[in-house]
Amino acid sequence: MYLALLAFGTAFFITYFSIPAIINLSLVKKLYDMPDQRKRHNARIGSLGGIAIFAGFIFAFIFFTHELYYPQLNSLLAGSLILFAIGIKDDLYPLTPFKKFGGQLAAAIIVIIQGDIRIQSFYGLFDIHNLDYYTSIALSVPLFLLLINSFNFIDGINGLAGSIGVVVISTFAWFFYLMNETLFLIMCLAYVGALLAFLRYNFGNARIFMGDSGSMVLGFVITVIAIFFVQKSVYYQPNIFFAISSAVFGFAVLIIPIFDTLRVVIIRVFVLRRSPFAADRNHIHHALLDIGLSQIQATVVLISTNVLFIALALLLHEIMAPKYQLMIYITLAFALSQIPFLIKQRQKKKALQH
Repeated sequence: MYLALLAFGTAFFITYFSIPAIINLSLVKKLYDMPDQRKRHNARIGSLGGIAIFAGFIFAFIFFTHELYYPQLNSLLAGSLILFAIGIKDDLYPLTPFKKFGGQLAAAIIVIIQGDIRIQSFYGLFDIHNLDYYTSIALSVPLFLLLINSFNFIDGINGLAGSIGVVVISTFAWFFYLMNETLFLIMCLAYVGALLAFLRYNFGNARIFMGDSGSMVLGFVITVIAIFFVQKSVYYQPNIFFAISSAVFGFAVLIIPIFDTLRVVIIRVFVLRRSPFAADRNHIHHALLDIGLSQIQATVVLISTNVLFIALALLLHEIMAPKYQLMIYITLAFALSQIPFLIKQRQKKKALQH
């Protein structure tokens, strides 16, 4: 445990003291994100915060796990570096969605095939148990792509992606602590330390954004953490979760990025007939802003909702079958996601009447 706390402090220190230099560099070299009709910031703000997050996380994680054996580590680092490099390129000179998608696919394939970090079983959900190797790969690749892009998509208002990342990773860290999984506990706390340091400059009146180099790596690492959590928690004794409960719990923990992304992609592809990567204002955080909430208020609402789902999952996993839990989470997420849009429609009708 003390190594994990040292990793947390080291990552926080490196990220916290790196960001001011990156902010100054962004202004001097004019490497900033320009305001437009979709963005609420008025000032010229740098989008290279992912550099500081990545530096703090990677240094602390590698330094404090040098004596811990984990053969899949190389694939995790390779995939992270690919996404980091592509993210930096996109933050400086925007890439086409096709090129970004290719980099995400390469990172996912490396960690799935070389690292063997993949969905290996449904543990009885829908009466499906162990998956054959190729089916496992075919399901794991979309999961990686979904979560990588989900954190990229929710990084639309100050503090949101970083705060959701802290909530999600801290939740998994607690269970890795209970399971005595030291390496992944260090990984989680190192990332939380880096994110908290970044949020000091991003929450509220942002002075820097994490950019694609931050959001894509965040989604990638969280996917690895979530899959490892499911694999280990199922067989850990005494059981923390039984059978498929761990997978359903993982879904509840990640409900905000997963549900918002699936919802937006469905609207873009099947309703608007556009590319799933086409930018718009159909995200839930955009709706919260449109009904009058500030960026801080919208972020707090979504963080609180995420915590609510985690608390609900902890309550239900011992008293209800996983498939019914899953139905409750999906139904509740759909109902809650409609509230800001209904309020928005009501406000428009009132405006027209006046």
